[in-house]
Amino acid sequence: MRRSALLFVVVLLLAAMAGAADRPSLPQQLTISQALSIALANSINIRIAAARLEQASGRYSQARSALLPQVNLGAHQSYLTMNLLGLGIDIPSVPRGRTGPFGSMDARITLTQDLLNIANMEAWKSSRSRQDSSRLLVDNAREVVVLDVLAAYLQALRAKASRDALLDQAKLANELYKLTQDRVKQGVSAPLEANRAQQQVNSLEQQRQEAEQSYVTAKLSLANMLQAQVTADFDVADDAAYGAATAPDRDTALKAALDSRPDYRSAQANVTAAELHVRSVKATRLPVLSTSFSDGQSGNSPVNNVNTYRLTASLDMPIFTSGRIKGEIVEAEATLREIQAVLDRLRSQIETDVFTALAGVEWAVKEVETSAANVKLSREEVELTRQRFTRGVTDNTEVVNAQDRVSKADDARVRALYMLGLARANLARATGNAEKTYRK
Repeated sequence: MRRSALLFVVVLLLAAMAGAADRPSLPQQLTISQALSIALANSINIRIAAARLEQASGRYSQARSALLPQVNLGAHQSYLTMNLLGLGIDIPSVPRGRTGPFGSMDARITLTQDLLNIANMEAWKSSRSRQDSSRLLVDNAREVVVLDVLAAYLQALRAKASRDALLDQAKLANELYKLTQDRVKQGVSAPLEANRAQQQVNSLEQQRQEAEQSYVTAKLSLANMLQAQVTADFDVADDAAYGAATAPDRDTALKAALDSRPDYRSAQANVTAAELHVRSVKATRLPVLSTSFSDGQSGNSPVNNVNTYRLTASLDMPIFTSGRIKGEIVEAEATLREIQAVLDRLRSQIETDVFTALAGVEWAVKEVETSAANVKLSREEVELTRQRFTRGVTDNTEVVNAQDRVSKADDARVRALYMLGLARANLARATGNAEKTYRK
């Protein structure tokens, strides 16, 4: 029993290792284009959408086949007896009407074709629109994947930028500490000032360690999202993820969204499919004209038979269905109204997405400009206060405080760049052009 359990565990481990080996490895320097290519090739959501497209394609083929000729081949050989009296045939020479046994053989090919079936024609058109809808949902899944990867990549860039900024700040703090120590040795500064500078160094080192861990966590999250080998042994350094396009005006952006958004076009295709389905159901009240032709051999055995054929034309039309067709029409029209409501709601959501993204880009651009100016001013303040400290005009409190303001300014700049990149990504997604914009 224990040996069986151990074998089962070993099999599970080998299966897990094989699954991990199938995942792609990441390059040492991962660009946003590479990240998107890996994600789009491995996304589970895209695979699900593609599977649903295949299902819709299968239903389309089924609907189309009802409009095309159907050819069947059939054959049988029987040995039987028959009661002629049961068929109303009384032959005096046949006692009690029982005849046989005798052989019966028939082998023929049959061709059937609907010459006029409006219901099936409209049903085929409806299935074609549903297939188009499913195809657009694959494109929509790709857009969603692009946005998710962009957000994760930008988060990794933000963590890296924070770490690098803290490295620069730690360097400034160390320089101040060394300068303060020299002045203490010279007797022109108090030991308290060296203690203050040392605390600043330690505080920044702690923040740097936290930023380093945040960067590792962000890279692991990104690797997992890409469905690649989960590792942090790579770097992100592609500023293209921040975007560079200027925001269009509201009307242009909204028009682009309604023309390009695959989820909106898919919803439009669903409305068309529902309209055609209503027409298909209503057309079931109309006559159906069909024909069939069969040709083959008929006799009592495979070696004793003659050629026979049959050509048939038929016209079928429902007269009374006890409310079945009316009920189907009511159901189809209600479904159409529901899908139209979904389309209206999606249009409203797209307008909200576009206008929110535009406002976000406008605000983020101003934030980046303001934060960049503030970084420049704060670094000038550090330099000025260091000069005052070096000349003995004041102690190092001013320098430490100025370094704190540099830290806040750097953090604000990093946050502003991240928000700008995210706002541009949201705008690209809102207008349906995320993959075209970032995957180059």
